[in-house]
Amino acid sequence: MKLRYIIVGLLFIVNVLQAGEFISYHEMADRLLQENIKNGMRASTDEVKEAIKTKKALVVDVRTAEEWAGAHIKGSVRVGRQTPEMAIANFVLDDDDKLIYDNLIVVCNTGHRASLEADIFRKMGFKKVKVYALDEWIDECNPIATKYSTQRYKEGRNKKFGLFYSEACYNKKK
Repeated sequence: MKLRYIIVGLLFIVNVLQAGEFISYHEMADRLLQENIKNGMRASTDEVKEAIKTKKALVVDVRTAEEWAGAHIKGSVRVGRQTPEMAIANFVLDDDDKLIYDNLIVVCNTGHRASLEADIFRKMGFKKVKVYALDEWIDECNPIATKYSTQRYKEGRNKKFGLFYSEACYNKKK
C-alpha cells in the first residue's frame, strides 16, 4: 500500500516538473521567428517577388480563409494551418507524385505562424524554407489581392475584384 502512494507521489512530482517546461504558443512562435531571422531564413520582399515570377519556390500562405480572402499576395497559395502537411501536397506534387517545389516561402501576417509551419515543412524534407510577413509586403506598397469588391453588385455584373494598395500608399502618391 505504501509503495503505491510512493509511486503516485513520484509520478505527481515528475508531472509538475514537466509542466514547468511548458512554452506558450506566442513564446514558441516568437522564438522560432527570431531563429529564422538569425539563421537568414527570413525572406525579403524581392525574394517573394522572384519566387512568384520564376516559380523556383512556392509562396505558401498559412493564414485563415477569412484573412486570405481579405488580402493575399497574388501568386501565392493558401494551405491554412489546420492540416498544412497534408494540404501542401496539392501544390508541390505533380500528377505522378513527383516533387515540383522543394523550396518554400511561408507567409502569415507577422511571420510568427509562418515560423511554426516552416518548422514542420523543414521536418517534412523541404530543402529551403523561409518565412515572410504580409505586413512587410503591404508596408512596402506592394499590391494585395482580395476576394472582396469595392463596387455594389449590379445584378451580378461589374464586380471589381483585384489588386489594391494600403491607404498609406495612396497618401504617399499625393
